[in-house]
Amino acid sequence: IANNSKLSKMTNDVYFESMITEFPSIRQIIFEEGTEQIHFRMERFADYTIDQIISKNETELLRCFNFQESKIDFMTTELINAFTVSYCESLLLGKCADKMTQTKHLMPVKLKKIYLDYEKWYVELGEKN
Repeated sequence: IANNSKLSKMTNDVYFESMITEFPSIRQIIFEEGTEQIHFRMERFADYTIDQIISKNETELLRCFNFQESKIDFMTTELINAFTVSYCESLLLGKCADKMTQTKHLMPVKLKKIYLDYEKWYVELGEKN
C-alpha cells in the first residue's frame, strides 16, 4: 500500500498542461493568462465549469469536477490556494451561485470537502462583519 503522505506534488505547469490536454477547448484562454498567473488560470477553468452548470451539461460538469478531484492530492500549497480562492470562490460567488445548493451534491468527496470548508469560512467571515 502506497504511503499517501509521500505523494509527489505536481508543478503548476504540469497541472495546467494536464488541464488543457483534458479540456483542449480552453487551451487558448488558459494560455492567454501568463504562466505565473495561476489564480487567473484557475478562474478561467472555474468559468468553464460555471458554463457547464448554467447550460445544465452534467456530463461535462462531472468531467470538470473529476479532473479537479484527481489532482487535489498532487497539488502544491500554491495550487491548493489558487484552487480554493479562485476556483471554489468563483463557484460560490459567481454567476452560478444560486445553483450551487443543487450542484454541490455532484462534487466528488475531496472537492466537496474543500468547497464546503471554504463556503463555511466565507459565511463565518460575513457573520463577523
